[in-house]
Amino acid sequence: MNNTFTLFDDRKQEIQFYYSIMVEIDNDSPDIKTIDNGRFLRILKSNFLLMLYNFVEACVVSGMVEIYEKLKNSGSSYGELISEIRSIWSNYEIGKVYSNLAGKAAYEDRVQVIINHVIDSQPISLKKEALGISGNLDARAIKNLCDKHRIRYTASDNNGCLRTVKEKRNNLAHGDESFGDCARDMSVVDLEHIKDEVIGFISGILDGMKEYYDNRRYLFSNMA
Repeated sequence: MNNTFTLFDDRKQEIQFYYSIMVEIDNDSPDIKTIDNGRFLRILKSNFLLMLYNFVEACVVSGMVEIYEKLKNSGSSYGELISEIRSIWSNYEIGKVYSNLAGKAAYEDRVQVIINHVIDSQPISLKKEALGISGNLDARAIKNLCDKHRIRYTASDNNGCLRTVKEKRNNLAHGDESFGDCARDMSVVDLEHIKDEVIGFISGILDGMKEYYDNRRYLFSNMA
């Protein structure tokens, strides 16, 4: 357990250091100029990567939830929807009971509910949980999500910036890297490039979502 306790002490000191900076800033202390700015900058850069990932996930989830809300409010039935949305909805509904513990009867009952829903032309709705997002959004995952819904977009991440942001976010979230080390080798100029690439990519994705939303591309009759 020596490694664990060493890690505990290192990360605790990092947290205490970061908090002390916040206190000094909050108190307008003149001592702020004498603090280890290099160390603090490394932590700030790691936090910046977290901010970027939160930006990515928040924008993508918000856009999809708005689309789902509009779909729900439209009162559209299964037969009115494109095949992609039909598949997402049916898989989502079946997934509510799908597990190793679910009995055959429960599974059959759920399938029957879905069949009746379709036959009776009841309105279809989807919730955020149907997205299946769990902290792993990079360019490939976002494109796959859009493709799954037949959302058209123009966005590229040729330099892998979103993958870098996702991996660094996961390393921080899982404790594999400290805030002091995570972005140690990244300059502020590097982060500016990553920022611009991420923002440009998400802008392209959101433009595609907006076109999908405005023209109700989830309906078979409006299929592009």
